[in-house]
Amino acid sequence: MDRQAELSIIRAAYAKQILAAAWIMDNARLEAALSATRREDFLGAGPSWILRRFGDYVTTPDADPVYLYTDDLVGILPERRLNNGQPSLHAHLIHQAAPAAGDHVVHVGTGTGYYTAILAHLVGPSGRVTGIEYEPELAARAKTNFASRPNVEIVQGDGAMVSFDQADVIYVNAGCTRPAESWLDRLADGGRLIMPMTSDRGFGANRARADGERRRCVSNRASR
Repeated sequence: MDRQAELSIIRAAYAKQILAAAWIMDNARLEAALSATRREDFLGAGPSWILRRFGDYVTTPDADPVYLYTDDLVGILPERRLNNGQPSLHAHLIHQAAPAAGDHVVHVGTGTGYYTAILAHLVGPSGRVTGIEYEPELAARAKTNFASRPNVEIVQGDGAMVSFDQADVIYVNAGCTRPAESWLDRLADGGRLIMPMTSDRGFGANRARADGERRRCVSNRASR
C-alpha cells in the first residue's frame, strides 16, 4: 500500500474519532469532509508544533503528517500562540452551523484555511465560502492554499469591518463580547451565526439565528 492510501485510511479513522469526541453520531457529510480534507496542506511543512496541556508546545518527531490526525491544536504562528483549533470543538460547532450544499458561508478568523476547507467541502461546488483573516501572514498563506478553489475567497482584514454578501452561515473563530452589527445585518433570514462569547470568565459557545433581533458587537482574535 502506498503512503497516500495509508493516509486516506488514517484520515477516515480520524474523522470517526473526532465526531465521537464531539458526541456527533449522525452527520455523514461532516465525517466525509473531515476524511477528505488534508490537514497537512494547511499547516505547512513539518515538524509541527502541537499544543499540549498547561500551554506548552512540543514538536512532532518529524514531518510525517500522521501526527496531525489527533484531537490537538497545532501552532500556525506558535511564537504568537496562534493555533489551528481543536478538531472536536470545531466539529461540534460546524455541526451546529449545519452548512448545506449551495450555502454561502462566511468564516471570520480563517487562519491558514483548514476549517475553511471543511466548510467549502460541505457547501460543495454550488456554494461558496468567504474567509476573512486579520493577520496578513496567515491571510497570505490561506490565499495560496485556495488559489485553485474557485468557490473560496480569502479577504485580509478585520472580520467586524469587512463587507461581504448575505450569508447563510457566519462562522466566527474570534473571541467576541457581542456579535458585530455587520454580521447581523448580512445574515440571511433563517441563517446561523456561530461565535465564541468571551468575558472575564473565558470562552463559551453561542449560536444565534437571524430573527430580526438587533444586537451590537465587537470582535477580538482567537484560535483558527
